[in-house]
Amino acid sequence: MTPRKILEERPPWEAVNLFLGKCEDSGLPVFVIEPSLLRAIRDGSTRRVELWNKAKQNIVTFGVISPGLDQLHLVMSAMKRENYEYWEKNDPDPRGLSLETQRSYRVVPSHFLLWVPVEINLPMIIHVVVLYKRGEFLWHAPIADKEHTPPFSLADSPFSNTAGSFKDFSISTSKINGTSLRHPQDTFGFLEEVESSEFIECNYSRAYHFFSLYHKDKGQRAQTFKQKARQLILTAKTVLDSMGIPFWLSSGTCLGWFRQCDIISHTTDVDIGIFIKDYRPELVNLLESKGLTLTHHFGKVSDSLELSFLYGDLKLDIFFFYHSPKYIWNGGTQASTGNKYKYIFPHFKLCWTEFLEMWVRVPCPTDPYIHANYGSRWMVPLQSWDWKSSPNNVIENGRWPEEERDEVIQLYE
Repeated sequence: MTPRKILEERPPWEAVNLFLGKCEDSGLPVFVIEPSLLRAIRDGSTRRVELWNKAKQNIVTFGVISPGLDQLHLVMSAMKRENYEYWEKNDPDPRGLSLETQRSYRVVPSHFLLWVPVEINLPMIIHVVVLYKRGEFLWHAPIADKEHTPPFSLADSPFSNTAGSFKDFSISTSKINGTSLRHPQDTFGFLEEVESSEFIECNYSRAYHFFSLYHKDKGQRAQTFKQKARQLILTAKTVLDSMGIPFWLSSGTCLGWFRQCDIISHTTDVDIGIFIKDYRPELVNLLESKGLTLTHHFGKVSDSLELSFLYGDLKLDIFFFYHSPKYIWNGGTQASTGNKYKYIFPHFKLCWTEFLEMWVRVPCPTDPYIHANYGSRWMVPLQSWDWKSSPNNVIENGRWPEEERDEVIQLYE
């Protein structure tokens, strides 16, 4: 009997060189997105890369944007000849999803894993994440889902457990130890994005179910409102993005995305949320420079701040959210009485989604956020809404002192 060949892993840097060589031969333009390696190469330090190479590396991750299938499989075949095994995952292509299609029947490659089958529990893995352009952003699928289980757990990888999205970026090349490494040009910015890249697809099946129960308004007024609301969100997004202020769809605008993948046509405003820590005083002037007009300024930075603007005949409400140990909240003020209200939400983080062909954030998980605001009957559309009593999560929060009202209740014509 011929003894079985005992395979050995290459050191991480040698494996990187081998893989990059095969990619170059096949014309596959991969780039480094592995955070540990990016941190090692971003300042061009050979010493940093040497230290990275000597450390125990369980995974090295590369990205590639909308590659050709032939190129991908040429690389996998070439690596197989070097004693690597590979695993491939394909996912439904979400581009072009709509209420009419609901689901995608076209599949695209999304992840590849390469490893040498050595006699240890977890070999070093080369992970290739396939990204696709979706308007202004790049998107990737999760590696693990209900129907696909990879051969190894990649739970610690930021590109594994959830779908993700990134601002489209330029690629730079750094040469280290004779190896040309392609990577995101702004490595600092990319590494920051990695921490908050989770992406949630709108649930078109739920939206289809909603519209099967309730008539979809296809009238001209509804279409005009949708176009105006999209332009309002886009204008606010341009300003807030330029200031580095994260915002998310809130209140009825968030409900419309979550429930029906659309704007709620019978509303007359757009609602967004911002954490109070991200507030900057120049926000008002910058929004007004883009055609928005401040109509009211309620509360103060330390308590219940809320701003409203007019953009043509549409209103933009900006609610500022405050952290407390047990919950997150935003405030409301009744101008005629000085009464204060508090809206309580469970703790949440921010994830990305696509809404009206825009790349925007939503609270996630979104379900508890919606339930907090609208209760268990959130699927039922309401034609009337009283902001002081209708929300499921509103409580009275005292009254502004008379001596503060000129500061905390400012109305503009």
